[in-house]
Amino acid sequence: MLKRPILTLALLLTLAQTALAQDVTFSKARYSSVKYPIEQYVALTITDSNLSIKSNKVYKKMEPIALTIPYSAIDSMTYEFASRHRTQEGTALMGLSLAGGAILMSTKTKSYWLCINYHEGDAKQSTVLRLDKSEYNDVISTLKTKSGKEITNLDSKTSPGVLNPTVGSKDIDEVIPFAMDVVIAALKPAMASVGCKVKEKDTTADRIVCRRLFGFSERTGGPGGERVTATVEAKGEQAHVRIWTGKKFVDHVRADNWSTMVYQEMMNSLQKTAQSRVAAPTN
Repeated sequence: MLKRPILTLALLLTLAQTALAQDVTFSKARYSSVKYPIEQYVALTITDSNLSIKSNKVYKKMEPIALTIPYSAIDSMTYEFASRHRTQEGTALMGLSLAGGAILMSTKTKSYWLCINYHEGDAKQSTVLRLDKSEYNDVISTLKTKSGKEITNLDSKTSPGVLNPTVGSKDIDEVIPFAMDVVIAALKPAMASVGCKVKEKDTTADRIVCRRLFGFSERTGGPGGERVTATVEAKGEQAHVRIWTGKKFVDHVRADNWSTMVYQEMMNSLQKTAQSRVAAPTN
C-alpha cells in the first residue's frame, strides 16, 4: 500500500532536481553602464554555478557584453524598484509640442534594477541590469534559488546614489598631493571610464576636454552628450585640479554632472599607483 506514494514522492523529487539543474535564460534584460548612456539588450543565463550576461545585439560605438560571474565571486546583490515622472523626456518634447510635452511629463515610468557586486581577484566589480516587468520576479526568484545568496531589496528614495552615480555630483576645485604630470596622465583614463571621449583638438598641456556619447539614460535620467573639462596647475610638488561639467541643459533636457565621478576615478588611480610604489621592493 505504501509503494505508490513512495514512488510518487521519488518522482516528484527527481523532477524537482532536474528542473533545478536546468539553465534558465531571460532575454529581455538590459545592461546598464556609466560608460554608455544607451542600455544594451542582453541574454541573462542563470546556471547552477554562475550567471552569464551576453549582448543580444552589437550596438554601434559600443563594446559587446560578455560576462560570466561565478556565484563564489559574488559579494552582494541588491534589487530596486524605481518610479519617476517623465520630466526629462517631456521637457525635450516641449520644443515640438507644448501639449504633448505636458502630457508626457504627467506620466510615470517604472524600472526594476538588479545590482551585482562581485570581485575578480582583489578588484571590486559591479554590474547593473534593468529587468523587464514581465521577467523581474522570475529573475529574482531563480537567481536566489540557483546561487543560494540573498538579494537585498533597496528603496530608491533612501538609497538614491546606489544606481545613479551622478547623484550629488558637483564641480571640483581641489589641490591634491600629486605632481602635475602624473595627474594629467590619470585624467584621460578617468574620463574614459565614464564614457567621456577626449577631444584632442580642444586639449592642451594643462587642459583636457572630453564629451560623452548622446543617448538618454534611464539610470541617470540624463540625455548624454555632456562636456567635461579639467585643468591642472602645478603648485610646487602638488597640483591644483579643476573639473567641471559644461552646459546644464543638452537639447532642453537637464544634463548629468560627471565631475565628481571623474575626480574619484582619477584619485583611485593615483592612490593605487602610489601604494604600489611604496609596496614595491627596492634593490
